[in-house]
Amino acid sequence: MRATISFETDLEQVEGTMAVLACSEEHNLRAAADILSNYTVLDGNVLDAVTEVLRLLDESATQLRQYQHMIVSFEKSKFETIVPQAATQSMGDVATTLANIDKFGSFIDRLNESAKEGEPDATPSTSEG
Repeated sequence: MRATISFETDLEQVEGTMAVLACSEEHNLRAAADILSNYTVLDGNVLDAVTEVLRLLDESATQLRQYQHMIVSFEKSKFETIVPQAATQSMGDVATTLANIDKFGSFIDRLNESAKEGEPDATPSTSEG
């Protein structure tokens, strides 16, 4: 079973953090080497021993490849230029939009008041203000 872990670290600590994560694969690699160095285990059932060694190596190789991709992506991002983007709306546009929302809200309020008074034919005024 695998899980995704997300965390933040200071920019200066990225390389050290990735090194610690990569070094944590030592236990799998050492376990695989221990199995291969123990001739009595290999004398019992070679297939089971070799299968376990391959599982441990594959698990570590997969994890180390993932760390490698993460480090490469991080290194690339340090050299990419981030071009400033224009704002999608100016403050004037926002003010206009808010004013229109207020007008629409007033229109709905007048419709609701007309409905309460029993005047279904009442037409709200369209004057701006």
